[in-house]
Amino acid sequence: MQSGPLLSLIVPFYNAANYFAQLLHSIEVQLTEAIQVVLICDGATDGSLELAQRHIGTSAIPQSYLLLSQQNSGVSVARNQGIKHATGEYIGFIDADDLLLPGYISQLLSVIQQHKPDLIELGYKGFKETFDLTHAKPRYLHRNAGWLLKNKAITEVYKASRWFPWLRVYRRKMAPDFQFPAGIAFCEDLMSMPSLYEAAQHIYHLRLPLYGYRVHSASASFNVKVQHQQQLQSFFNEVQLKNSYPALPELLRHILLLHLAHLLYKLQLNNKNQQSFPDQLAQQLKTLIYQFWWSPHFSVRKKLNLAFAPFFFRWERIKSG
Repeated sequence: MQSGPLLSLIVPFYNAANYFAQLLHSIEVQLTEAIQVVLICDGATDGSLELAQRHIGTSAIPQSYLLLSQQNSGVSVARNQGIKHATGEYIGFIDADDLLLPGYISQLLSVIQQHKPDLIELGYKGFKETFDLTHAKPRYLHRNAGWLLKNKAITEVYKASRWFPWLRVYRRKMAPDFQFPAGIAFCEDLMSMPSLYEAAQHIYHLRLPLYGYRVHSASASFNVKVQHQQQLQSFFNEVQLKNSYPALPELLRHILLLHLAHLLYKLQLNNKNQQSFPDQLAQQLKTLIYQFWWSPHFSVRKKLNLAFAPFFFRWERIKSG
């Protein structure tokens, strides 16, 4: 007989009051005693903490919630606190401005109880407003549902380069020391999620759109600081030198490096204060493309962007000017 929760859902929040109530409601209407919801207030100053307290006070199962509070330390530290205090056999992650779609909890519990995989991947819908969800296109990591061949599945994940923490649920015993990199606020998922795939032996794809991912201008993807670019550049260098993920198969390392390189390129393009493409980065990208030009897992268009980054950078500046 299950003595504790089967699944702990880690929900960090910081100044999320505009959307947080919608998320909490989407959790509450699906909540069962097999679920633990770990809410971590990351120094919020907008009333989000009080909103969470009121929600728990009116919940039909208040004992399913654990509310933690910390000084503002970033999403990685908040998630790590959630993992530390979680008691579920499985752990999943939710962002405070998103939504659980119908069936999220029941479908995950069904897979956990019937199959007990190391890693469960699920589908999602992107949206701006809730009414968009009705017609939003479901998105998946794989074409096939159910059990996946590990090597094929992992290659597909690296190729898609979708490392959102909320896109998968993992078995705690598989990766008892899993953590997010402290002090990283951009691409912390890309720097940590691959380790779950290194550890996983049995991967199950729940091919249903169960998560609602809200796209808006306040999200981290639209607010990249110079410090974040520098952190990403450092991670790129560490992967290239094999200091990060030293056991990663070469094919997967190539794919990861190509995606990191293209992200670094896009960040330069998106920085309107940047007047010219950095010479050192341009040479680094060109060398990488010459080395991996024949990789079948990366588009020719993106390879050309990287090989001739200064030219495309100037072209974009002329076009936007």
